[in-house]
Parts: sequence; structure tokens; C-alpha cells
Amino acid sequence: MCRDTCRWALAVVLLLWAQQAVSQSARMVLRWKDVPGTQGYELQIAKDPAFVEVVLQTRVPTPAYRWEQLPSVTHWWRVRSFDGEGRPSEWSQPRTVALESTVPVPKLPADEALLPCAQSVELSFEPSPLIKEFLVEVSTSKDFAPARQLTSKSPSVSLGVMSAGTWYWRAKALDVRGRTGESTGARKFTIRPAAPKIARPAADVILGAPTVTLSWGEVACAVSWVIEASTDTKDKVSLVAKTPSLGFKPNAAGEYRWRVAAVDERGTPGEWSQESVFKVRLATPNPRGESSTPLKLDLAWTPVVGATQYRVEIASERDFKQVVSSGTVTGSQFRATDVAPGRVYWRVAAKDDKGHVSLPSEPRPVDVVAPEALPTVVWRSPASDVVVKPGAIVDLAWTAVDKAIFYELEVDEVTTQVPSSPKVLRDLAEGPHTIRIRAKGNSSRVSAWTEPREIYVGVPPVSRAEVTLVGDELHLVFKDGKGRPVTDLSPRLFVEKGVVEAPVARDGFFAARWTAPADGEDVLRIEERDFVTELDLARPLPVMVSLSVRAGGLFNFSSVSSPTATVGLLWRLPVLSRRLGLEARAGVYAASRAVDFGAEQVTAQAWVFPFSLLVGWHQPIGAWVVRGGVGPAFQLALLSVGAARETRVVGDLEVALGLARPLGPGAIELEVSGLFGTLDGELATLAASGLGLKVGYSFDLGGR
Repeated sequence: MCRDTCRWALAVVLLLWAQQAVSQSARMVLRWKDVPGTQGYELQIAKDPAFVEVVLQTRVPTPAYRWEQLPSVTHWWRVRSFDGEGRPSEWSQPRTVALESTVPVPKLPADEALLPCAQSVELSFEPSPLIKEFLVEVSTSKDFAPARQLTSKSPSVSLGVMSAGTWYWRAKALDVRGRTGESTGARKFTIRPAAPKIARPAADVILGAPTVTLSWGEVACAVSWVIEASTDTKDKVSLVAKTPSLGFKPNAAGEYRWRVAAVDERGTPGEWSQESVFKVRLATPNPRGESSTPLKLDLAWTPVVGATQYRVEIASERDFKQVVSSGTVTGSQFRATDVAPGRVYWRVAAKDDKGHVSLPSEPRPVDVVAPEALPTVVWRSPASDVVVKPGAIVDLAWTAVDKAIFYELEVDEVTTQVPSSPKVLRDLAEGPHTIRIRAKGNSSRVSAWTEPREIYVGVPPVSRAEVTLVGDELHLVFKDGKGRPVTDLSPRLFVEKGVVEAPVARDGFFAARWTAPADGEDVLRIEERDFVTELDLARPLPVMVSLSVRAGGLFNFSSVSSPTATVGLLWRLPVLSRRLGLEARAGVYAASRAVDFGAEQVTAQAWVFPFSLLVGWHQPIGAWVVRGGVGPAFQLALLSVGAARETRVVGDLEVALGLARPLGPGAIELEVSGLFGTLDGELATLAASGLGLKVGYSFDLGGR
């Protein structure tokens, strides 16, 4: 019973775990997890995983064993336990004794390594606690005769700067017991020049140009250079140079690829440089001239070195998006006989027998001479741009042209041949359509295109609206971008202050009744699909007549003050919303003054009757009206000084500024006015100027 239990316990609980430790005395300790109830363990170490060649079998009381041997190859070990009755468990799974070897393990450089010239060579090994010292041999011979020997206590050995060529090396180790181990075996590395750097890539050149120079940088140990070059049509070739540059003259067009490597004194080439590319192009042909006769175009250019043929293109525009004629020739001349009259552009490109093509020459304009033109076609229908309803049939008609074989009709830039007039267009899509026509005859005789006509199918978009006020009606006419009336609409109208009715379609226009606001001014907004506009409306107002009566005081500049009264008749004109007015005034004031002449006192008295005509501005501000006026005036003065009498008329100027507020049938007023003049008479000199402050009332007689 315990035998099976112990076997199961050792198989399940036993931790197959080896902790390897190598001390300065070179012992190895094998450990495993203790199994409870065990009376001891049996350990086996063998050279093979099947444990056929067992090198150690022993019993130990504890879960550890110190092995004094230091094997140079891998061994395997396993362990089992014994219970109190001496029954063994199953063997544990075999584990390796992964003891480090005393044979050095090289790290760098790798075998067959290629190392750059003029740099120190460093040998390095995997570090090992079993190795006390590394012994290295270096030679140019595979059999190491003769050989250079070096020793190092660290896992790194410096060989210093080595000369170019192939070197062989091997290493042994002296272990901690002073024993020399086995050799690593012969390894080798090659010292050769590094890869040169291209100094400056060669630029693209034209075939026949001067020599192309290839250049690169110097590298250590180089005594010469080998250049490998190829083109897109040939195999690779090798060239030799003594200096870090090489010049040659290309003899064919194509893409050239090249690279360079340095060669040392033993003739060993180093690493290749990066590949560099340049192109040799055919020269662009140089046009020599062109000439044209009716229906013929002759072109010529200078020959190009290396070219075997030339490609000529003739286009209607400078961008060559629409080529009208082309051809390939082996010579340097070309004749085109299929080019329509008019201005065209031509260019030429060279091509060699390998398919390399030069850049085309710059476009050159040339006018192809045309035969006598046919008369221009005259439209009969439509005579102008038209608007038709969807699904309508459009009849086209034009005058016949003498010697015309057929006509070319272009509809929306699509051309069709038409034998004669008339022509019917059906099923045109909604929207604008442009048409034009020309005649064509024998020998490429052709007329000019007619002026284009536009046929708009459906309702064109509105571009503007024309509004006319007729009485109390608004008449609206809508037009498209070409000025054509548009009638099949449903416009909407809005005003800010008045009232406007819905528009009604009439013969070619729309009518809508408008009730104007009190001031006769309004803003009309028109909406028709995407078209929106606003217009100012103004109804002409009648003349407004008011009678004003004012009373107040007058301050005379001669220190004479007196009461005054005026009567004014105002006409507010029907312009600028009746803000401009014309007023006629008449008034009266009296002034007296006592003057001492020695012992006698003389009394001077004057009655003045001012008359004026003022032009004024009336500006409504809320419930008030601010007004001002200025105009010519004259004053009739009756003077009496003592018993003397004199009558004078004084030319004058009157300025008035007032504030009015509507009240009842008119408006109450407050006014400040000024009269400016001087009375110079036989009896006296009197300043007929003064400032007056008056309050009055203005009666509206009509036009309110």
C-alpha cells in the first residue's frame, strides 16, 4: 500500500528542480524538493537520457547531493525516494546537468565576418566562471604556422589594427583547476576596405553632352577602385580607377546605374557603395520653321543625335489636350494635310531605337490657311433667346447658304450633321440649352459659327424684379439673367408698414394693390423661389398747406425790445416725404427810444413790418417735428423822430428754428428766429436786427 502511495507522492509532489551552483572549488550541487515520510533518496547520473551509461548511482538521506566531478559534456540525472519499508517510488523525469563547458564560446566577430580596414579588431567570448584565462592564436595561415599568441583574463581580447586580408584564429581556455581545455576550432575574418560614399550624384545629361564625372569619397586601405555600371538596355560592365573619380562620355540614351568599391593592396575589393542613378536623355528637337498653304501644313526641325525617328503632334490648343493630327517620321520634316483651317499648335519629340523618348519641344503656333469661307448662316427661328415649356417641340430654321453641302448643328457642345433647314428639337431636358450652326462645303470650306442662341426649357431662375407704382397698384415684371420676362411664377409680397394684397398675373406682369402708410414710405420684400429682394416704396404726397399765427417778443441789437406778431403761410412740397417746405411770412413790431439833446428830450419811434420767404426742412422725430428755415426778407420801417417822419425799406435775411407737436387740427409751435439788417436814414441810423422768441399755432388747411 505504501509502495504505491510513495510512488504517487514522489511523482506528483516531487519538484523536479535542480539548482546548479559552481563554487571556487568547482563542485556542483543538485537539489530537489523533500517528500514527507521519506527515509532516503537514490540518485543516478548518466551520459545519456536513457540512463544506459550510468556514471554515478548513490543513496543520500537528504534532498541534495554535491558532485565533485566537472564534466565537459552534458549529463542527465534523476532521483527517487524510499519509504519506511524500503520500497522505492517512480523515478523523476530526467533533467540535464547544464554545466558550463571550459571550451570558450566566441561571440564576436562572427565566423566569416567582413571587417572594415583601419579599425581595431576585438574578439569577445561568453563569460564563464570555469574559465580562468583565454588563450588566443591568430595567423594568416589555416594551419596557424606561424601564429601570433595572446592571453587575456577577461572575455575580451584586442588584436589592434590588422592589415587587409583574410585572418584565421582559434582559442582555448585555462580553467579554475589550471587545466587547458579544448580549442574552439579555426575561425576566420576578412579585413577589407569599407564602402565608399557617393560624393555627389551625377546630374541627368543630354546625349552628346561633355563627359559625365562620377565621384566618391576616400576610404582607408584603398589603392584603387572598381566601378560596376549598367544601363537599362545592356549588361553590367566593370571599370577601374586609380583616383576617387571617373569621367566618361555616354554613347547612348537611357538610365545609368553605378556603384563603386575600394580595392586594397592585395587586390581584394571592399564593400560596394550605395547604387547611384542618372539619366542620359535625347536632346529636345529644335523647330526650324513652319509654313502653310490652303489645307497643307509643313513643319521642320533640327536633327537630334542618337534619334532614329520623330513624333509630331498638332493640337487645337496649347495644352495639347485635343490633338487634331499626329505622325511619326524618320526625317526632320513633316507634312499634315488633314488639319482644319485656323490657329493650331505643334511640337515634336525624338525617339531612338531602344524606345527612349526626348522631351517634346515647346508648342509653336501656326495659322493653317483656309480656303474662302462660306457665308454665315442666319437664324430664322429662334430669332433670339427663348423660353419654352417642358415637353415643347422647338422648331429651328435658318437661311440656306450657297455651295453648302450640309450644316453642323451644335446643341450643348454636341455637334450633328443636318442636311438642310428646318430641324426639330424634341425632348429637351429642363434647363438652359445653347445652340449654334454653321455651313460646310467642299475643300474644307466652312462658314463661321452663328451667334449662340439659348433655349430655356421650363421656368428660368429670376435675376431681377422691376416694380412700377400705378395709382394704388404695384406692377411687377420678373426677368432672368438674359433680360427675358418670366411669367409662370408664384411670387410672394410683404411690406413693413402698409398693406399689400396677393399679386395677380396679368398680360406679362403681376399686379398687387398696395395701401400706403401715413408717411407714404414702405419697404417691399419679394420672394420667388431662390430669388429674394427688397425695394423702397414711396407714394407721391400732395402739397400740405398750413397757416401759422405766432406771437412773442423781439430783442433788438440796439437794446430796443418790443412785442411782435407774425403770420405765415406754409407749403410742404411733395418731395422727400414732404420734408422740404416753402413759407411766406408777414409780421409787425414797434420800437421807441428817448434821446436827450441838451436840455431837450427827443422821442424816436419806429413801426417795422417784416416780410420774408423761407425755404425750410421738416424732420419728424417721434411725436415732434423739428424744422428750420432760411431765406430773404425785407422790412418796411416807419420812423418818427420828434415831428419828423421818414419811411424806409431795409433788405434783410431771416433764419428760423422751431419745434412743433401735432395738436388738434394742426400743431402747437415754439420758434426762435432772427432778422439781420441795418436802417440808415436821414433821421436816424437804426439796427434793424434782432432775435425773437415766439409761440404759435399752425392750422393745417389741406393735404394732411
